[in-house]
Amino acid sequence: MPTRKIRNVVFFGAGNLASHLALALVKQDISVIQVYNRTSENGIKLAAKTGADYISGIEKITPRADLYIVAVTDSILPEFTSKIRLKDKLVVHTSGSLDMNILAPVSSRNGVFYPLQTFSGKRSIGFSHIPVCIEAKYKQDQDILTDLAYLLTNDVFLITSEKRKWLHMTAVFAGNFPHFMYTIAEDLLREKNIPFDLLKPLIKQVALNAQHDNLFSLQTGPAVREDSNVLDEHRMLLDNYPDYLEIYNLLSNNIMHYKKQNGKL
Repeated sequence: MPTRKIRNVVFFGAGNLASHLALALVKQDISVIQVYNRTSENGIKLAAKTGADYISGIEKITPRADLYIVAVTDSILPEFTSKIRLKDKLVVHTSGSLDMNILAPVSSRNGVFYPLQTFSGKRSIGFSHIPVCIEAKYKQDQDILTDLAYLLTNDVFLITSEKRKWLHMTAVFAGNFPHFMYTIAEDLLREKNIPFDLLKPLIKQVALNAQHDNLFSLQTGPAVREDSNVLDEHRMLLDNYPDYLEIYNLLSNNIMHYKKQNGKL
């Protein structure tokens, strides 16, 4: 069992990731003692759910927390960190794309606690199988964060800032882009009064296929078959949807190019 060294935390931010992580920590008897958020509505809600105090000003931050988690959007994190100073307290951010050293002005003890998952406010997600990527300036803090992560999941990885940026970028390919493909399919089917539910078994099977190695060997569809008749028919159907047609052509062409570059299936 991991050695518990974090007893209480302060959260900066009250968005989807912050909310899921805060609630997961509370379930492991980690106290959330303060929540700061620029907009009060979400901050007050998260504070109420976790039994924390909501604070509206940075000057009200307690100096007595064991860990400070900065879970704000990447775009405001540089501005945000320029305003807080926590000396030698352990401070981490949860960003997949920003360097750990962005926290250097905040505290000499800085790190990253990055759960690799997509979080939304509409559904609860258990942490037990979510990879958590850890980085810290000091080995002792790395151990502390690793122990904390193991309270939530068995999938804990030590990942440098440079590798984490690649991981985050590929997560966009693996997660965000496919989700938008589903949105396109849903839009087109809705317009034709065809239920999207018909595609859900296919989506589940594709997700299962992704658990295997050598993923391209499982690629199916008219592009990998180089079936020009079907491809042309699909293009005709999309003739009145130029944005979707552009995506269809781009992906189909890349599949065929990948096949030529890497050999047959």
